[in-house]
Amino acid sequence: MNPKISWCSGLALTVLLVSAGLTACGYKANNYSRAPTAVAVARYNASGAPGTPGTLDQGFGTQGIVTTDVDAFQDDIAFATVLQGGKVIAVGSSSTTPARVVVIRYNANGAPDSSFGNNGITVTSLPSADADGFAAVLDPNGKLLVAGRNCPSSGPCGFLLLRYHTDISTGTPGTLDTGFGTSGIVTTAIPSGSATSANAIALSGTNILLAGQSKIGGTFMIALAQYTSSGALDSTFGSGGIVTTPIFSLDAAAAALAVQGDGKIVAAGLAGSAFTNVWDVAVLRYNANGSLDTDPTTGFGAGTGIVTTDIASSSNYANAVALQADGKIVVVGNAFANPFANTSDIAVLRYNSNGSLDTAGFGSPNGYVTTNVGAFDNGFAVAVQPADGKIVVAGNADAGMGDRLALLRYNADGSPDSGFGSAGIVTRNASGPSIVAGAFGVALQPTDGAIVVVGYD
Repeated sequence: MNPKISWCSGLALTVLLVSAGLTACGYKANNYSRAPTAVAVARYNASGAPGTPGTLDQGFGTQGIVTTDVDAFQDDIAFATVLQGGKVIAVGSSSTTPARVVVIRYNANGAPDSSFGNNGITVTSLPSADADGFAAVLDPNGKLLVAGRNCPSSGPCGFLLLRYHTDISTGTPGTLDTGFGTSGIVTTAIPSGSATSANAIALSGTNILLAGQSKIGGTFMIALAQYTSSGALDSTFGSGGIVTTPIFSLDAAAAALAVQGDGKIVAAGLAGSAFTNVWDVAVLRYNANGSLDTDPTTGFGAGTGIVTTDIASSSNYANAVALQADGKIVVVGNAFANPFANTSDIAVLRYNSNGSLDTAGFGSPNGYVTTNVGAFDNGFAVAVQPADGKIVVAGNADAGMGDRLALLRYNADGSPDSGFGSAGIVTRNASGPSIVAGAFGVALQPTDGAIVVVGYD
């Protein structure tokens, strides 16, 4: 899964649903010794210039890769990336005690940006609490918004939202924006909730949307919160700025979030049973005010606002979502996930704007495709190339057995892009300091379409 849904990996990392008990994989700690991971950033060619599609861009870092050790004795991982004027920002966590949010900015050639933080690195701690950064976006003023979770040493976990300066015109780059929330930090408890985390972030006009999950009354529910540009909860959204959504009587969580041009909100994740560890892909659409899009004519999911998809009677879930220009919804995650057999395939699904699977135009006749790369494979991030509609998926392969980074590209109809890597697939073994590697975030450079991935190595 992605960082937000416990995945099968060699990383002994506590992430979103691990502590919550929602695990898509049967274990979360390695059974072998290894060096701690570093934040990893890689850039791949996309179009044949300057290099063959799917090859590492030799003009970035060292042979296309940069690794950054924030703490040489702990796992450092990037979960998200945003691009800013040619620079690359990686956002994640350092699994110290307590855990800390990490933001790193690189120049276009992969060198640390010395104008940002301490030689390109900013580390944020919360008093007596673990802090993780899982998602990021730039606001309309170019400031960096980071979403995640804060887990106090006493009391339940909650949503975490931070805002950083990125340009000297507003404040020292890499420092928290003290005009936002409380000294740049906002923490939000979901009423009656525990095991809460924000896993995704998006902008809705000038407002800020977070999505994740919270355990309420013994059941995990999808949780959303909307904030104004000052960091205050938006009273016009849901109940006091917060929405919680049960999916029938199932456990559920949102791992990804996107906002349509009409202001409607798409959340993707999973629904199923924390007891049996069997899940289905879940996609929901909300109106701009936080109510489910249940219009009987124009609504989503046959007027319910909710769609769940079971791929071949298996355990499957969504980790990422992207919106196409034509309004179709691309969802990426896992299918056939069986932690006991150590098997999982990468899944890509495409939905029409009304929530029905695009069975005519994608992965015919199913509306989805699955790809087996290794043993336990994960699709964690997705981007759609604007020029040709090709779909780029980043994740890992052989998770828990010596993770390899996996990067895949599909044609717009869901078929593998034979001009990318080997039959549409690129994998990369770890190059150090650790012996495991993978990607959690992906972004496309607007100038040349180059593919930037972030994760761990």
